[in-house]
Amino acid sequence: MLIAVKATLRLGDTLVPLIFMSDGTHLLNFAGDKKEWPVYMTIGNLSSKICQMPLTHTVVMVALLPIPIKNRKIRQKRLDEQRQTNREVLNEVLRRVLQPLIFKQNPNAESGYYNILCADGNFRRCKPVLAAWLADCPEYSELHHLERHVCSWCECPQNALGDYVPSDKQHARRDHNVYRTLSDANTKAANAALSSRHVHRGFNLSRHIPCIMSDLRKTDLLHTMQIAMLDHLQKWIFHFMKTHKWLDKYNAIWLSVPAYHNLTPKNKSYEEVSQWKGKEMKDMSRYLLGVVQQSLRGGSPAQHSVFNRAIECTQALVEFYMYARYKSHDDATLSSMDDASHRIHTLKDVFLLGRAGKKAKARANALRTELVKNRRVDEETNAETRTPSKTRHKINARWDYISHQIDVSKEVDANFNFPKIHLRSHWVEQIRRYGALQ
Repeated sequence: MLIAVKATLRLGDTLVPLIFMSDGTHLLNFAGDKKEWPVYMTIGNLSSKICQMPLTHTVVMVALLPIPIKNRKIRQKRLDEQRQTNREVLNEVLRRVLQPLIFKQNPNAESGYYNILCADGNFRRCKPVLAAWLADCPEYSELHHLERHVCSWCECPQNALGDYVPSDKQHARRDHNVYRTLSDANTKAANAALSSRHVHRGFNLSRHIPCIMSDLRKTDLLHTMQIAMLDHLQKWIFHFMKTHKWLDKYNAIWLSVPAYHNLTPKNKSYEEVSQWKGKEMKDMSRYLLGVVQQSLRGGSPAQHSVFNRAIECTQALVEFYMYARYKSHDDATLSSMDDASHRIHTLKDVFLLGRAGKKAKARANALRTELVKNRRVDEETNAETRTPSKTRHKINARWDYISHQIDVSKEVDANFNFPKIHLRSHWVEQIRRYGALQ
């Protein structure tokens, strides 16, 4: 998009890439869920070193987006209507913020050009272009009128988000011009086509701004890796250790990590920390593999295969994150990133029980209640014919059977179909197009 616009500039014109950032911020819990949704803006003409200096004020807040109240215990039809109203309100706020970029509604713009006073005191003929919007997955869904838990880059089905996708065999890119045409048609067939692509019907301002919507999203280490995939990995490891009764050893080794090269000594185990920040996750990635490897030393011969797969999966995800942080890339590093991604998908099933959601856990608890009830009925029926030793053996066998059935129930309902594990499949392509991550 920027290359095409740059080719149309006259001698002396200046291209101004606009970079927007938004991040819903949770404030407090004491007086209800208080949140803010600020929108910040900077320009791509500034170097990253200058942008990272707080005193330069290169990033400014331009708006606070409205956050609707939570609707509880209302009918689905009324809930859908309220959500549509919320989207319309959000569109109106964004229209007022981005109106200078909508040239048909702004008669002062000459085909998108403005005479702007620059820092040296001279006026220049500048063309602002919406180049990027940095946000988390739920915010992209709101801004692009997409359903939750889908990819904002491509039209990957929800039930395939956890599958490995090679960098050269991606799903079809999202075409917001097609969505605009279907939304304007407002027919039964058009609405069905939008639903099949997990897109909400109705007017969306972003589709009327001269830009390529699917290119606005850029790779994001913070939201995709540090407070997302690394956090997921840590939770999977915690559940894995707890399942295999190695949690005490894991916590002891975790707390024994010494202070070294800006690493502070640990005084709390992982589960004792209520919320991990990006910098803490970044530091944790430096020693996580070592802690997991030392924790899983030993074990029975039957456990060696499972423990090795857990170590290898942890190593693959940490490797991917380390490669993504490189300041420059070549074909070898990008190939290594793709290989690490492939190994993650090959080995991730070892942590499948850690992916059991609320519904899977509810079904497992219901199964547990039913199995315990059947066990008690069986014990009362056959109590007179059993000796104490047979009774203890039968009870232990029953509890083993119940635990096994609960694990099977969770495995059936658990999956890895969530957007952030899929987003990594686009990173190699994005780095090839836009360069290394900042």
